[in-house]
Amino acid sequence: MHNVLNRHRWAVLALALTASGAKAQDSGIGVDLHFGNDLDPTGGMAAFSCDPEGASWLYPERKRTPTGFMYGCVPGRPDYEQAFGDWTYLAHLGVGYMQVGSDDTNAMWRRFNDYRDGFVLNADFSLQRPRDGSYVDFRASRLSGDSQYYRGVVGRAGKYRLQFFARSQPNVLSSTVESLWENPGSQNMVLKPGLTKGATTAAQVDAFMAANPETSARVVRDKQGLGFNYFINPRWTAFFNASHEQREGSRPFGGPFSFGRLVETLRPIDDNTTNLNTGARFVGNQWRMEFTYTGSFFRNGMRHFTYEMPFNTTNNSPVGLFSYEPENDYHRLSTTFTRKLASSWNGEFSLTTALTTMTQDDPLVPGLLACNGMLNATINCNNWNTPDALSRSSADMRIDNQRLAGRLVLRPVDAVTWRSTFNYLREDYKGTYFAYNPLTGQYGYIGENGAFPNVTWLPGGSNTVRVRNLPLDKETREVGTGADWRLNRANTLGATLGFTRIDRTHREFDSTQDKSLKLTWNNKTTDWLMLRLNYSFLNRTGDDYDSDPYEFLYSNDLPGFVTPATGVAPHTTTAMRKYDVGERKQNKIDAMGTFIVSPTMTLYASVRAERNDYSTDIGRQAYDTMAATLNWEWQPSASSTISAWFGYDTSKLRMSNTNDVPAGRDPSLGGTAPAQGGSAAYPDGYRWWMSDQQRNNNAGLTLQHALGRATLNLDWSYIDARGLTGWVAESANVGTGASAGLVGDFPEMTYRINSLTASIRMPLSQRLAMRLFGTWERGTILDWHYAGLDTDRTYGNMIYVDGGPVSYEASLVGVMIELKL
Repeated sequence: MHNVLNRHRWAVLALALTASGAKAQDSGIGVDLHFGNDLDPTGGMAAFSCDPEGASWLYPERKRTPTGFMYGCVPGRPDYEQAFGDWTYLAHLGVGYMQVGSDDTNAMWRRFNDYRDGFVLNADFSLQRPRDGSYVDFRASRLSGDSQYYRGVVGRAGKYRLQFFARSQPNVLSSTVESLWENPGSQNMVLKPGLTKGATTAAQVDAFMAANPETSARVVRDKQGLGFNYFINPRWTAFFNASHEQREGSRPFGGPFSFGRLVETLRPIDDNTTNLNTGARFVGNQWRMEFTYTGSFFRNGMRHFTYEMPFNTTNNSPVGLFSYEPENDYHRLSTTFTRKLASSWNGEFSLTTALTTMTQDDPLVPGLLACNGMLNATINCNNWNTPDALSRSSADMRIDNQRLAGRLVLRPVDAVTWRSTFNYLREDYKGTYFAYNPLTGQYGYIGENGAFPNVTWLPGGSNTVRVRNLPLDKETREVGTGADWRLNRANTLGATLGFTRIDRTHREFDSTQDKSLKLTWNNKTTDWLMLRLNYSFLNRTGDDYDSDPYEFLYSNDLPGFVTPATGVAPHTTTAMRKYDVGERKQNKIDAMGTFIVSPTMTLYASVRAERNDYSTDIGRQAYDTMAATLNWEWQPSASSTISAWFGYDTSKLRMSNTNDVPAGRDPSLGGTAPAQGGSAAYPDGYRWWMSDQQRNNNAGLTLQHALGRATLNLDWSYIDARGLTGWVAESANVGTGASAGLVGDFPEMTYRINSLTASIRMPLSQRLAMRLFGTWERGTILDWHYAGLDTDRTYGNMIYVDGGPVSYEASLVGVMIELKL
């Protein structure tokens, strides 16, 4: 009996891992949920053949989920062997070798795995003591020094559980980088020999780039974590989770630009994040409670980085400077109380409160770090290259949030469930920063170590300059109510009404109101068909729209500003509507059907459509999507599964914008330009429209089949994504190269991936097995943004170091010997 229960304990674990895999991204809280890599996606469970008894030896037919899908293969676990005393153990060791072929350097192929030739390792060790439920589990998998994980769990059932892990994952961002610097990834990057800081001609840059070898840019994440759960008594549980993640490497990044001069850089990455999550839970007969603290702490390895440039920018500065994102701290305290209500109502009420504070007090970096004498003959560097040139030495910024939320669920009769929710959230920005230099009395800043034209203002001036930060206080109130009504055994109807009001400071709408309706219908008239239909409608409205709520951020709002005789240029046209706060109507529909063709076969189909209308002349006007999927699955036996699917989705974004006339002062859309005697800043003939359409097809096939004692796994997937961007212009005034009435399309963008993976596991003896595996993949990528960069990275005084994604064909083959210890 113990062996049967033990085998099915592992079956439940396998199903839990499968369920959590979709959520296994880095949540920022606690420890990772799922451990695996591209060659070991199940976290070691694939090393075991399917259990011939399936999910239960008591029920011969295939088990299904409540929505009609069949459960996957249940891995069978060999029996534990006697270790010492009353401890039993199970241990496996796998050692193999893989060879990467074809275009093995391509970033698209190596993206999150960075495949390399060499040895691979898998190890699995488990101890159990059935007498008191104690256990020890350890799992390790290593593809390379930058792609590996190690995880251990120690605990006793019903008392405590301790988990610890360490993992590394690469992110290869580009394989077509031509670095200009000898030491990419360092804080102060120096040009390679052959390039002279600030004194290299365009011809010399061309000659250098022609001979410059391509390399890759990548970032590696190293993460370690610890999680502890302790069951104080049957009612109280305490938990503590912590993780630390370090990122190191470099990535293609923008550089200084000013009037035709641009150098793309390689941004050094060196930062770390520490996450904490701790608290306690109480479960009683009537009450449930939870008290939690969550903290996150982000730190940079360097506050800024600099890089030498082959030629000067407009302000004759041959060294670029960028500051990093500010270091910050996050703290959140929350409590949740849940109370069961009287049995006649058959319901419960829960209340959640939370206080959050986010702070950043990073030391600020002066606008100039180094300069001899004068910058562009107008700025004395000694007045800008010191912390004394800042209005204060650190950011001293904070955001405080207060949240109160509740949920009431009642079931007065068996056929009706009624639910209501409310949520209140207040977000307060604390801290005001003025870009003011007490050494000169000027407001504004020196951009990019002097690369950008200086944007400073003195009292008595008439130029418009950004002088302070933007606080975005916000208050959200949400209420909702709805009910589910089971008409009969086959049909359930649902309806939910919602209302959300958001009050904002310094945004185009001071207040917006969202009204929503959601309708659902679930039908199971027959044992072989389940239908689900959802429809939702959203209508967002607002008060009077202000196209320029940002005037207080600029020198215009300071004492001593002199309004020019011609007036101040408008921020934007009054016809502009920003889609994140602007008015919107949304319609969404989802239809899903699950067909049980036979006890071992399932067919699933779904259709989804969404339409968004933003009702604006300038800005985002519409965003519509449509998708359909078809999935077929057949499980003729517990050890054989085959499935196939096809998916299609398309989306279309439509927007409009308008060019401006610098001398215009009337922000209305349309009218006559100043050159023709008018005052319109956005006159007739300066408008353009753009549409962006994405069409994606994906298909796949999976097969798991027992061939005698051997097990074959086969996976094929295909992705075909295409994007087409087109535009219509009113006249040549919309921008360079346009002509009156121009209608055009950019070249089609294509992303096509065809991938095939196969493996076969063959037992050689009771304790020894061999696994053969291989992957082949072909990618076709056409991106017009990078057109021409494969042959020439320089365009006048513009230099690009990243050549972009390129097509590839790559493969790997390998063998692994697995030994049961």
